[in-house]
This record gives sequence, C-alpha cells and structure tokens, in this order.
Amino acid sequence: MNTKILNGWVISAWKKDDANNQIIKLQKRFISVLCIVSTAFFMGWITSPSRLTLYIPPDIHNGATLKAGSIPDALIYSFAYEVWQEINYWSSETGDDYQKNIRAYWSYLTPKFKAELAEDEMDLKTSGQLQRVRYLQGLSGAAYDPSNVKALGNDTWEVDLHMRLTEFKNNQAVKDVEIIYPLKVTRMNVSPQNNPYGLALAGFVSEPKRQKIYI
Repeated sequence: MNTKILNGWVISAWKKDDANNQIIKLQKRFISVLCIVSTAFFMGWITSPSRLTLYIPPDIHNGATLKAGSIPDALIYSFAYEVWQEINYWSSETGDDYQKNIRAYWSYLTPKFKAELAEDEMDLKTSGQLQRVRYLQGLSGAAYDPSNVKALGNDTWEVDLHMRLTEFKNNQAVKDVEIIYPLKVTRMNVSPQNNPYGLALAGFVSEPKRQKIYI
C-alpha cells in the first residue's frame, strides 16, 4: 500500500515538474520575443533623428516653433528663386547652356516640367534664340514677401518671382524685360542626396507676365 502511494506521489511530482518546465520554456520564449521587439523599438528610437527633417526659417532671432516636415514659406521662396535663376543662367553663346542646366537640376524638377522645359529649349533652338548670354536677377527691393507664397493645397504652393531677364548677343543687349513668374512648387519624395530640399518646380500656375519692357 505504501509502495502504491509512493509511486503515485512520484508520478504526480514528475507530472507537476514537467508542467513547470513547460511553463518555464513558454516564459523564456515570451521573454525572448519581448527582447527582440524592445530592441527593434529601441533601434527605431535611436535612429529616428537621422530620418527627421526640420526646415529652419531664415530669421529665428525671435525664436521659432518648428514642426517636423513643415516647410517655412521663406524657404519655399528661396528654393524657387535659386533654382529658377540657375536654370536661366547662360554663361556663353554656345547655345547648350539651357540644356545643360535642365539636366543639372533635373532632381529639382517634376518629370512633367522637365519635359516642358526641354520642349521650350527645342523651340528656342529652332528660332535661333539660344546662342545668347542670359541673366535672370531679382528686381531691386523685391526680396521675399509673405504675399509671394500662396498655399495651393496638397503640399503645393504658388511662388511669384518678380525678376528681370536680360539677354546679350555679341556683347549687345537684345532683350531686357521685367517678368513675374508664377511658379508652382510641390513637395517631392526623392533621394536627399540628390535633392535635400524635398521640393521641386512643377511648372507655372499661369503664364509669366511681362511687367516692363526695356528692349
């Protein structure tokens, strides 16, 4: 009788020990999964600053409240101004500067606008208007003004550039006009190495307007 009781107690102890081992194994697996998930969250938290983009406004003397991904109007204006000015800078009369500039700044243009500029380049070539030196400058006193940047929605803005276009042929001025360029600027997801702004010129909101003609 005692032997049966002893055997029953041993078998019961073994079963209980097996159950405890199963619970311990399950707990170890659960802890391992938690460690992996925690490590993934930790790595994401550590690397998040490198993937965060902050656009700093030009003037922060009075402080600035910044929201990640929010682009100040002043930066949108300066982007449009600088890119458009560079595309329209022809340093020689060889006739290939316009095409070179379109290629050089391709990452700052939407595919549609790039195609439109390429078509414009062909039209100017056909009419013999490429063999010129061209300068595009902002009008005196026409610096950034908040009214020059208008939100169009869906991360798209209108930027009105008041500029003076001058062209020379054989050192003689052949064109000198003041123009308003109503450029469309949009946010574009491209490689930060090719386009750190994350912005692109998308065309004209309306046709550029000549304000004053000197030549």
